[in-house]
Amino acid sequence: MLEDMKLSNNAEIVAPVEAVWDVIGRRFDKIGEWATDVPASAAIPGSAPTVDEAPVAGRVCQTGIRVAPYVTEAIVAYDDSARSLTYEAEQKPRFLSVARNSWTVTPVDEQHSVVSYDALVTTRGVFGLLAGWWMLIMLRRAGRRVLADLAHYVENGVPSPRKQAQLDRAARRGSTRRFKAGPTITG
Repeated sequence: MLEDMKLSNNAEIVAPVEAVWDVIGRRFDKIGEWATDVPASAAIPGSAPTVDEAPVAGRVCQTGIRVAPYVTEAIVAYDDSARSLTYEAEQKPRFLSVARNSWTVTPVDEQHSVVSYDALVTTRGVFGLLAGWWMLIMLRRAGRRVLADLAHYVENGVPSPRKQAQLDRAARRGSTRRFKAGPTITG
């Protein structure tokens, strides 16, 4: 029994389209610098991009969730001129069949852009159905925070106050240094 769950959202950002795309696409692996829901991130260690134009093969994100402290996201489609990308989670729990997200940045005018994402989560089994709905609720909240953090970062050139507080706590604990050394990724 497979169950598809879809989630979409968008936000207008007061910034030129290239400035927004630079953060979302060209600096894909740096999401941990500005998104509160990703305490830290890095390019997948030892992997060259497998998709034309992609800046990296993907990223490893620290999640802050004990049962899944890291998630690896591989870029599966990337179009720099159209300012769009799609990535999929790798090494998923058994109850997940697909976890995919597509982002697009479009210009409104010279100083305004719209960033949008479309996420697809496909679960399997009864546990997957139950866990999937919980994940969808959590992803909806996280998506709103990510868009707000992105807008603040691009519009102001610094992380949101919420993210900056997180970065400051991590620096005091020294936790980002351990992550930058690279988490162990097993297949």
